Amino acid sequence: MGAVTMFFIPRVNVIESDSGFSVEVLGRTGLCYREGNRNLKVDSEVLMGPSGMVVDASSVRKWSPPHDDQVIDEARRKEIVGNIQAAFRFRGLEIEVVW
Repeated sequence: MGAVTMFFIPRVNVIESDSGFSVEVLGRTGLCYREGNRNLKVDSEVLMGPSGMVVDASSVRKWSPPHDDQVIDEARRKEIVGNIQAAFRFRGLEIEVVW
């Protein structure tokens, strides 16, 4: 069994993991997912209701410049979306994912 990921909140709207990634809510639409020195914008929308947010998994395609030559394959996309879901679960929220 793998190690349990621990989360903390270094500032408002940011959830950081001890596994090396963070998720930042950019407003009503959009998240910034970071791993080390790489980041990418994920299309999302804040919702009313139990899920609280919907994330468009198809927007997880490639890292932002200068790492935009690194395309994200389907397995990696699923891992990143899973990380985002885990971060929101830490805050007590389930997010809806549109594939």
